[in-house]
Amino acid sequence: MSYVLAGAALSKLVLAHDCADADPETLSEGYVARSAPDISPGQRWFYCAGLAIALACMGLISLSHVHKQIPGQRIRKAHRLALRFAVALALLLLALAPLNSLHLIGSTTALVVLVTAFDLVGSTCAHDTFWWDRRRPCAYSARCKVSTKDLEASVKSGAVVDVQEIARREAGGKGVRACMASSM
Repeated sequence: MSYVLAGAALSKLVLAHDCADADPETLSEGYVARSAPDISPGQRWFYCAGLAIALACMGLISLSHVHKQIPGQRIRKAHRLALRFAVALALLLLALAPLNSLHLIGSTTALVVLVTAFDLVGSTCAHDTFWWDRRRPCAYSARCKVSTKDLEASVKSGAVVDVQEIARREAGGKGVRACMASSM
């Protein structure tokens, strides 16, 4: 809902002609009448608070979600969430700044792009490249008491290997945790 609030306020902010080089006459006929010479404090608060609440709520959802630990992650989840909450606070406080509509939209956009890029880069592995794919072959290793010969025969014949059944046999019925597997 807060995104809807911010979006509704944004639709009014883009029509404002409060910048020195903004000429309302360059707008199409339907928008000239709706263009305002300045933006009201309510529109500022709706826009900034809407974005801030949305970002903070996404942070709370991420905080409550248990993620798989990724070995070699560039930036820990706690640090990424700290930036997200700090930017949410900054977005909220931007409503108090005496910015025109262009500077307000530009500042909020830059902050949201910063959080998105930080989260995207931070959630990747440090040993992997970020901008290109090295085309490394995918590898899988597992420690189960099944011979390589049996596994290769199963793969060639198209038979399905039940890892849970193998793990139960090894652990005496304890389940998959006994069969340790890792992918690279």
